[in-house]
Amino acid sequence: MKNSGLNKWIAEWYEKYGDELNEMAHDIWAHPELGLKTYHAAEAALKFARTHGFPDAVKTKAGQGFGFCETGNAVIATYGSGKPVIGIIGELDALPGLGNGDVDHKAPIEGPGQGCGHNLIAGACMGAACALRYAMEKEGVSGTLKMVECPGEEVGRGKALLAKDGAFKDMDIAIMWHPGSGEFSTEPQHPLTVMAGTFEFHGKSAHAAGAPWNGRSALDAVQLMNMGSEFLREHVKTECRMHYQITNGGSAPNIVPDYASVKYFCRALHNDVVKDLYERVVRNAEGAAHMTDTKLDANLIFIIPYFYENKPLCKHLDAVSRVIPEIEYTPEEIQWAKNLTTAYTGEPAPEKLEDLLPFSKKEYEEWGVGTTCTDTADISYFCPTAHIHGGGEIKAAPGHHWTVTACSGSTIGMKAMQRAGKVLAQGGLEALYDQSVIDECWKYFKSLNIPSYDEVYSLPIHDIQEA
Repeated sequence: MKNSGLNKWIAEWYEKYGDELNEMAHDIWAHPELGLKTYHAAEAALKFARTHGFPDAVKTKAGQGFGFCETGNAVIATYGSGKPVIGIIGELDALPGLGNGDVDHKAPIEGPGQGCGHNLIAGACMGAACALRYAMEKEGVSGTLKMVECPGEEVGRGKALLAKDGAFKDMDIAIMWHPGSGEFSTEPQHPLTVMAGTFEFHGKSAHAAGAPWNGRSALDAVQLMNMGSEFLREHVKTECRMHYQITNGGSAPNIVPDYASVKYFCRALHNDVVKDLYERVVRNAEGAAHMTDTKLDANLIFIIPYFYENKPLCKHLDAVSRVIPEIEYTPEEIQWAKNLTTAYTGEPAPEKLEDLLPFSKKEYEEWGVGTTCTDTADISYFCPTAHIHGGGEIKAAPGHHWTVTACSGSTIGMKAMQRAGKVLAQGGLEALYDQSVIDECWKYFKSLNIPSYDEVYSLPIHDIQEA
């Protein structure tokens, strides 16, 4: 059946239940939640899964095992038995401060928003899993399907905690999709690794005008640390990135602050480079504490390790994607995209449709260049993993932005979500029928000599369950 077109049962499932799937994804969009607190999203996903073929789906809490949890932030669902095990992965969390209406202009909504399109990832995962289960049942296909809807990608903890629970260790392949402003593509990326930490300085308060000599400013320590990091940028490899956020800078200008804190994300292409970068940032913090006579508490809060994407699996999904019909946009959707583009750029929108909205990538490349990261990397230490990407946004969208929130709640986003779900479902079904797909992926996986997951996480990590 390989590359013979979209399976009729997968197509039938989307015809029957596509509107319900859109409603679930929009429900998650309308109730954005941060980090590991994806309780509404997990409940919405659980109800949909149980209604559409996974009666034993479990809402669980990442890092707490797989028992049912009323305040669960993740969903695990399985169908079938035996080998191979096809894993389909979704995400549930939103981003702070990016609330916006699903309209063609800036319409801020206070609070978080789906500025990375995770509601669409959740929907693509759910649709793919339910459609694949439907096809497996209709055709009597053996094997196991496992769906995992994950929290906390934006804080780098969700999949790490689920990995430690054992969520991915039995999978033969793991596949997922992420929306984006670029063309739909299955090519593997070179995403960055991350080490993130919090740096808390403890000083001594005093009247900033009356007796500042009695104070020891924790904020001075934060500022000196940040200044050191700015000078450090010149002396690190070009692949390195550093971002920081002052999370506490004191309570009032006329009080020398006895407490201040800053959060850092250190990124690089390779595990050893990011480790060196993080250690140098820590030494900056220690130096700032010495200069200000304050005390430092430094905590490593998460690691996103190197992502070992699987080339044969990416190529398999590329071949599958070419038999899935392209998205067709209505005149109203095209005008909506033009309006949103103009609202963001302040310039007239492109007239050519291919310059306005992403479609499928026509030429497959073995490797793309990535400058972001994802905790899907954690899964790649257990099994062949592919993270396909693109579509669902206007091309002008910059990522982690209110324009992405708008697109993620729109019919443009939903159409990309459904097409991506069909690619995942079809790719999983063809792998179930053709063991050589699984074998080739594992041959490549073993050739990479991937270190053990425990080795990657040998550094002490400050566990923040409620990040």
